[in-house]
Amino acid sequence: MNYRRTFLQALLLFCGERNIDPQRITSLSGISLRELNTKTKFNLTNQQLENVWKNIVQLSGDELIGLHFGATMQIAALNTIGQIIQTSNTVKEALQHACSLVHLITDFYTIQIEEKTKTFTITFQKNDGFDNFPTARNQMGDFLITFTLYELKGLVLENPKPIKASLLTYKKIYDREYQNILKCSTKKNDNYSLEFKKDYLKTKIITANYEIQNLLIEQINKLQNPTSLNGGFSKKIFNFLIANSYLYSLSIESVAGNFNLSVRTLQRKLKEEGVSYLQIVEEVRKSLAIHYIQNSTSSIKEISSILGYAEPSGFVRAFKKWTGKTPSEYRHKYK
Repeated sequence: MNYRRTFLQALLLFCGERNIDPQRITSLSGISLRELNTKTKFNLTNQQLENVWKNIVQLSGDELIGLHFGATMQIAALNTIGQIIQTSNTVKEALQHACSLVHLITDFYTIQIEEKTKTFTITFQKNDGFDNFPTARNQMGDFLITFTLYELKGLVLENPKPIKASLLTYKKIYDREYQNILKCSTKKNDNYSLEFKKDYLKTKIITANYEIQNLLIEQINKLQNPTSLNGGFSKKIFNFLIANSYLYSLSIESVAGNFNLSVRTLQRKLKEEGVSYLQIVEEVRKSLAIHYIQNSTSSIKEISSILGYAEPSGFVRAFKKWTGKTPSEYRHKYK
């Protein structure tokens, strides 16, 4: 599989969802969009990647777009994550395998895992020889740190929070956005890093999320654009959540940031269509819950955790409110 081609396709799709024209990005970057989408052996050079990231930052006006993209890349990375899950039993093993796979996506960084007495650190070490591609290297670093964090959330039935993070591109004016995305204190450093409690390395990973990821990617077109929502913007938010929030609960701040909007503007645009953000989140959970109960073999506990419920009992109550049946009763009915 050509992972760099898949990465660029996913990045352009992400930009399209933010109303940044992929055709314009590729044209300005000296890339044929038609060849990218039709040639499986498409070769992406580092200079082309530098041009792509420069144009995306300029057209979006978003210096943190690499961070935002990293938090929404799960579906495009399914094949890589599948390899990791199939060959790993614990978080430590999964990270060790991820270290050997990062070169499939980028030449700019090497991943290192350092264990200490009570903590461990994931460091994205800059590789030498790529100073001529500063924008691409910085944005790829931003992407990798959030991508890794959010993929870790998809490997276990919990929401791991870093103790602290370091960014090569750190700017104090973005402290609030760093907190929204990374959920920890952030500082500037020569490399990117995430530090966690050491006990997390021993955590068993689950296969249920990979089953659900595959199930979702196969059926995502059927789940998008629900008839229960009338407005175009509210459907866009719903589609974004369906595609990206099945592994964790996205805050309204994170969603607004991914659309390059303030929370107030997002709320106003939804209000104009007669719907609130919480109503859309509820509709997403309902759609995914019914879909997973009908089509997957995952346990009620696993599904409730993936959908963001702290306890299975809360999920069971919500499901019964939506359908009039408990998840177990509903699954038995549709077997």
